[in-house]
Amino acid sequence: MASPQQIQERIIREIEQTGDPFNQFEYLLTKASQLDEMPEERKHPDVLVKDCQSQVWLYLHNEGGRPIIEADSDTLMIRGTIQILKEMFDGQTPADIIACDVNYIQRTDLAYAFDSKRVAGQVAIVKRIKDFAQTLSTT
Repeated sequence: MASPQQIQERIIREIEQTGDPFNQFEYLLTKASQLDEMPEERKHPDVLVKDCQSQVWLYLHNEGGRPIIEADSDTLMIRGTIQILKEMFDGQTPADIIACDVNYIQRTDLAYAFDSKRVAGQVAIVKRIKDFAQTLSTT
């Protein structure tokens, strides 16, 4: 299995190969369509991510000592972001998740599509995933 960092590098290459910022945003929307729908019964207030401009439900659970991510958002671009994070982190070791510097937005033209509130939301999602990984690594 590729590490989260290796997956991120592949994603960055894919994003850059699409060309201009508009096409890179289209890539994100394509990723959004790949995200499985989160069951409605999982969408409750205690799994909402604070500090997100959009509504983001992030349900994390442990499978064999590795985090499994179920998530959804009411915004397509954030659904695309969630799908990328799911590809990077789903089923990875807690240590690999904690060590990964998530920077694909800053390293691509997607940075033009993310205002400071959206960046803060993405940071909050990553923090929740890393915090969960940290709890798994100490148990």
